Amino acid sequence: MNRNALCLVPCLILSLLFCSNGRSAAAQQETPVVRYILNNLGSVYTTDIALEQGFFAAEGVRVETVGVAGGGSPVIQAVLTGSADLGGAAMPAYINAARAGGKLKVIYGGPAMAHEHDPGYLWIVRSDSHINSAKDLVGKTIAMGARGAMWEYATKEYLKKNGVPVDKLNILVVPTPQQEQVLRSKQVDVIVAVSPLSDKILEGGGTKVLTTLYDIFGKHIGGAGFGIIVREEFARKNPELARKLVVVHLKTDLWVQKNPQLARKAVASILQKRKQNPVIAKYWKPTQLRNYGLLDDRDVSYWLDWFVQEGKLKEGEIKPSDIYTNQFNPHYRKL
Repeated sequence: MNRNALCLVPCLILSLLFCSNGRSAAAQQETPVVRYILNNLGSVYTTDIALEQGFFAAEGVRVETVGVAGGGSPVIQAVLTGSADLGGAAMPAYINAARAGGKLKVIYGGPAMAHEHDPGYLWIVRSDSHINSAKDLVGKTIAMGARGAMWEYATKEYLKKNGVPVDKLNILVVPTPQQEQVLRSKQVDVIVAVSPLSDKILEGGGTKVLTTLYDIFGKHIGGAGFGIIVREEFARKNPELARKLVVVHLKTDLWVQKNPQLARKAVASILQKRKQNPVIAKYWKPTQLRNYGLLDDRDVSYWLDWFVQEGKLKEGEIKPSDIYTNQFNPHYRKL
């Protein structure tokens, strides 16, 4: 072999390595990365289970968790500002954001907030508090995870239905993991909690349920989901990616319904990774999905009417189609 040939060998090797690394880097760049912000540590959502089970990866989507918001309003703010791409909150919070000019889109309805087998959020008081109705809440203090989220809107609806002015109740924001402590130590009179933490609190004794999300909203509105959101721009520029996100969430919810015990193990694993007690996964209740996560106008118009009655919106100022779309759901059939 001559000298020139010897010189070509390392050059060829370097060239092959460069091409290989280039293909690897290109492959990584081709894998979509979606930034997900968790609503709160006290709940396990469809997105969390999908991550745990590897369902996003199976669709060729890489999801990175970028933090814990601590409630629906901070989730929305993070998505609107581009700090996150994907999150979940509640319909009234989405409408409130749209009212302020936020360009969001609910692309998947998600499982029911509450149903006959899982009442959803619970308003819990101490057994010795003598609080037995909405009217007993006058002058009392209630702890919830955040303002501007379903905790607050449902509380207002409960008071409104029972003729109690909202300003007669003091609202205090307390992180979900600390709510039991502030209730039992009598720093607050009521907490708004959700399974599995709510079940653990009740099992500990000395507490009782004042009302539930299902009691407040009933079958239809309770049967609607919190919804998965992205920015309108994100959905417009990445329609195939938006479709994959919906497919993964739908696949996860259907899997949970079919495999509740396996799903409970996934919840325990998630809690352990969050450095929370995985034992409370035994309280976790399987989700119930209505109509493959498809939303309808009634799910939104209920809240639009609510905002109109509150004087925060004009009639027709925002339409249901401004808030949600079913176009990325494989079960949607456009008329």
